[in-house]
Amino acid sequence: MNHLRLALLLPLCLAVVPLHPAAAMNPELQSVIAVLPDVPMVVQGDLVRRDARGRVSQTYRVEMVLDWKADVPTARYTIRDAFGESLQHLSIAWPAGDAPEYQYFEGHPLRARPVPPLNQPILDTDLNWLDLSLSFLWWPGGQTRGSEKVRGRDCHVIDVPAPPGLVEAFDGVRLWIYKEIGIVLRAEGYRNGGELKRRMEVKSFKKIRDRWIIKDIDFQSFPEKTRTTLLVRDADVRERFELPDPNTRDQTPAPDAVIGEEIDALPDLPAEPAP
Repeated sequence: MNHLRLALLLPLCLAVVPLHPAAAMNPELQSVIAVLPDVPMVVQGDLVRRDARGRVSQTYRVEMVLDWKADVPTARYTIRDAFGESLQHLSIAWPAGDAPEYQYFEGHPLRARPVPPLNQPILDTDLNWLDLSLSFLWWPGGQTRGSEKVRGRDCHVIDVPAPPGLVEAFDGVRLWIYKEIGIVLRAEGYRNGGELKRRMEVKSFKKIRDRWIIKDIDFQSFPEKTRTTLLVRDADVRERFELPDPNTRDQTPAPDAVIGEEIDALPDLPAEPAP
């Protein structure tokens, strides 16, 4: 069986914020992180916001450039309007042994601005930069609660407390991790009293070569019941670009050479098992 890697965990690929040493993480979460892609990915998609009645109220475009296994891992996210003009951009780098480094830009053209609180909503959507990056995968601690099925698929259930001061909307998350391939199918954010505040749910995914690509993810706010869906249009695997040796510059491939395939050209996964 080929080694399975998750190409978007909207990591979702979204950027993930490693706030604590890996040794403090739940082993099940470590297994999810271990299958992050080892090649650069460029993901194009749409953010579609709906009101409580399901009517579309706003649409944005999103681009994610992810390179988790570079010497200095990086992730870049750009939000655009429906016409393609840039609105916001966040870049994250993780130097070895150091805290994450953030750069934030706004406007068209993009101009540098102070980094905003990462737990505030992105524009008028139901997700923030921490959601887009699935940062809860790097939170320390967590307790495995057992197993449950999500849409007919066997999942580990894990409760993870939110690091103090990081998230305002909830105090911890419950995760459902698909046992077979190690991806998060659902995440719910709760207050300490058990009040449900946020839900993230994977609606569909595909396999490109040995990599699972999450296609559609719902982010829902409670009690408002508004919803923002991330719809992935395509995802490319690209060669990692490094600065060339001056003596071999002409032999260096272009940084945007595509070595992958678009997801729309590949078959869907088999139908999920019955509940």
